[in-house]
Amino acid sequence: MPPPPNSPQGSLKDTKLGDSPALDQVTSIDEASITPEGSTQKRRYYGLAIICLLNLVLTWAWLSYAMVNTYAQEWFEVGPQSINWFSTVYGLAFIPFPLSGWFIHRYGLRTSIIAGSIVTVVGSWVRYAGTAKVSFAGAMVGQTLLGVAQIFIVPIPSAYSEMWFHPHHRTTPTTVGSISPSLGSMIGSLATPYLAKKASELPRSILIVAIISTVVAFGALFVPGKPSAVQATQPEVSENLSRTHSPKDYLLMMIKSPEFYMVAVPFIVGLAIFNCWASLLLLYLVPYGFPVEDAGLLTGLQTGIGMIVSLVVAPIVDKWRAHIPTLKVLTVIQVALYVTFVFVPPSRSRGFAFAVAVLMGVAGTTSLSLSLETLAEILYPVPPEFTSTACWCIGNVLGAVWLFAFAAGMNENGDPPGEMSKTLYAQAALAAVCLGVPINLLGLFGRKDKTRFRRRELNIRGHAEGSLA
Repeated sequence: MPPPPNSPQGSLKDTKLGDSPALDQVTSIDEASITPEGSTQKRRYYGLAIICLLNLVLTWAWLSYAMVNTYAQEWFEVGPQSINWFSTVYGLAFIPFPLSGWFIHRYGLRTSIIAGSIVTVVGSWVRYAGTAKVSFAGAMVGQTLLGVAQIFIVPIPSAYSEMWFHPHHRTTPTTVGSISPSLGSMIGSLATPYLAKKASELPRSILIVAIISTVVAFGALFVPGKPSAVQATQPEVSENLSRTHSPKDYLLMMIKSPEFYMVAVPFIVGLAIFNCWASLLLLYLVPYGFPVEDAGLLTGLQTGIGMIVSLVVAPIVDKWRAHIPTLKVLTVIQVALYVTFVFVPPSRSRGFAFAVAVLMGVAGTTSLSLSLETLAEILYPVPPEFTSTACWCIGNVLGAVWLFAFAAGMNENGDPPGEMSKTLYAQAALAAVCLGVPINLLGLFGRKDKTRFRRRELNIRGHAEGSLA
């Protein structure tokens, strides 16, 4: 078990670019600069709540058509592949992710949240207008705008927790922000079929989502900028780093670091595979006689339990700085579960399916926030918005592309007709290679020093020096 965080490991004096000299320019960071007091503490939770709600409504919007695919086909008079594009475009909208990281770094978190909120409102009402007028093109434009809005919101939690929370307590707010899309997925899976019980009710369903999105977006106008304590005591840190390194420098630090790939590849591939798995779950199970309702129940159950376990695990991992050992265990568990799921559909056992799905939700959801916090720590001074943007965006784009390939694995002449065993084998193989291997190389080959939590060490050292001053 790693030592508690009050025992810093190693010195920061040996760092260069990639191991940044900027670390040595800072000699003191007072506790007040990382633990806001009084009303600031209340404001930070308001901002975190808005980030979560925006992620929630954007994910709900993603599923607005997919969860009622048959009714959407009837309403727009198109085929199933056309309706699938409403989901696919959400992933492809992440392609301009470098712009997102630059925008967040250049203009700040509050501006990014407001920009994402504005695009959310515009996209929601364009989508409703297109749906109400039975315009497939209009609805698709609105859906695309909502997809673009994500790139300003989804990567924010880890950067927000760095700005507003003490280093000993950052994993929990990052977890809350990172699992909010999963909560949106659960609500969308359960609420959308209830709101649209027939094709004629589809516009009403889209309208309700638009109204909720608008209310949440209005709340984003009151998200605080920076805590006053940081403004008073920490500018010298951010100014030194920003003068020393440009966004291009940060990008180079990131892509030249082997540790980045060891943590990011499992995150990216895991996110992509899980998105495909969730989208195709119904097609995996129905040919073997599973009830159609099971797909929604499985999604809701795994999301709910996964979120609860993540929130329990996060503070424990934070206390003992056990991010990396926990990640290694979780990725091995995920690999085992994807391999096990190959045997779930042929078993025709609902209990087996629910057990595996819940465990997949627990392992997958918990590993997301731990990966983002680990990257923010070991790649410091690379800003967390750069690492989180790259991971979220590439993972979603890759998932959208793989969805086409995985869907092509359907065997109409199989036993039973429509079975997708080839896709399940492909998922298991990708998980074994891309999830299980990279993260377990972390810290090997004489690179243990590269896995130090540099950001936390700097915060703790600064607080200690500030206390002695």
